[in-house]
Amino acid sequence: MVTLAPRRMRIPGRKRFGGIFSGDTASFVFLFGFGFLFTAFFHVDAWRQAVYGSSHVDFPAVLGLLTLCCAVAWRGLLRRGFVWVEPAELTWLDFAPVDRGRVVTLRLLGAWTGVVAVTGYLAALMLAVGGAGLDQWRAGIAVVAATAVVAFVSARRTSVRFDAFGPLVLAVLGLAITAFGVGPVAVQFGAAGVLVAALPLAFGGEPVPRAGRSTLLAGWDGRVLRSVAVTFLDPMMLLPPSAPIGVSLRRPTVLRLAVAGTLGRSRYAGAAVLVGFAVVVAHIALPTLPGAVLAGLGAYVALTPFGAGLGELWRNPGRRRWVGSSNRELVLAHGVVFAVAGAAWAGVLAVVTLAGGTSFALSAWLAVPLAVLSILRTVTRTAVDYANPGFIDTPVGPMPANLTRQLFRGPDLLVVGIVVLSAAV
Repeated sequence: MVTLAPRRMRIPGRKRFGGIFSGDTASFVFLFGFGFLFTAFFHVDAWRQAVYGSSHVDFPAVLGLLTLCCAVAWRGLLRRGFVWVEPAELTWLDFAPVDRGRVVTLRLLGAWTGVVAVTGYLAALMLAVGGAGLDQWRAGIAVVAATAVVAFVSARRTSVRFDAFGPLVLAVLGLAITAFGVGPVAVQFGAAGVLVAALPLAFGGEPVPRAGRSTLLAGWDGRVLRSVAVTFLDPMMLLPPSAPIGVSLRRPTVLRLAVAGTLGRSRYAGAAVLVGFAVVVAHIALPTLPGAVLAGLGAYVALTPFGAGLGELWRNPGRRRWVGSSNRELVLAHGVVFAVAGAAWAGVLAVVTLAGGTSFALSAWLAVPLAVLSILRTVTRTAVDYANPGFIDTPVGPMPANLTRQLFRGPDLLVVGIVVLSAAV
């Protein structure tokens, strides 16, 4: 008798679809989240007044902002956080008649479906709030569909050298749509061009389902780190590590160490530029949102990875003793290098602002150094302390008072500064 090998095999005890149909907590969170997001479509008039006020809706800017959202989603999918397999499951699959590449492929489809769902929801909400016509809806659907195709064909293969340029090109397209007031029909042709660009991206590299054991285990390590950081409310664990660079540390100095730590995270420069594009286009598309809010939040998000070098030293007393410098010297040296990075991002923002044909008030430009100081305050927070018995009420439930103070160290300065700058306009 011949026994056919099963094409698919489930891990015992593993819930289907993330457990959203199990009737447990996952089902409650899914239903509550879906209902909360869906109710926004019943209050489009209130959203229109809050977002646009009495201003005329600039639909080219709305379509440009949607294109920027798609570019950011594409960039997030290129991180390939779905390329992982649990070590025990990986060993089990080695001795089972199942291709472990199928597991990675299904996880890729799940991540891609999530990205398409989020961008599709944002497109529907922005167009509904703006009162878009049929042509604008067709253009929005074309942009989301084209980006979904190009994101899938690029993410299903391993990273290549010019991988990060795709989202940047899409961001330039979104800025051009906004700056030149491109109509919805031309936007649909632009989406067709994005589909044509997906053809060469389908080649090069290796398919991620064929990833080796070391790559899958490295992805699992990153997933465990993210899970632990969320569980224990310690976002500093998510600071990215530095990549090898050509700066010698045989004679370690504080300034050289700060430069090496910043250059070692230069892989996030493309994402920082992408955030700059999004800030400018959002400033044009959302006239009621103060420029200080956009510039401050954008700078904080774009520059935080470059402050990870100081954060690693601050959390590791042994490394600080190896450097042999005081805490003040470490903060000053990293602050100087970080200020240069902030000035470079502000320069990119200025160039994109001029290309978009708009301008920011002085308060918005002052929000960039404010974000730099906030990041320095964030990465120099002490280790998480759970020993404080006192609790305070927060929107997410009661939390230890000392943990709350540590968790919001850094963002508190940014929020207070943005409120002051916005009120000063």
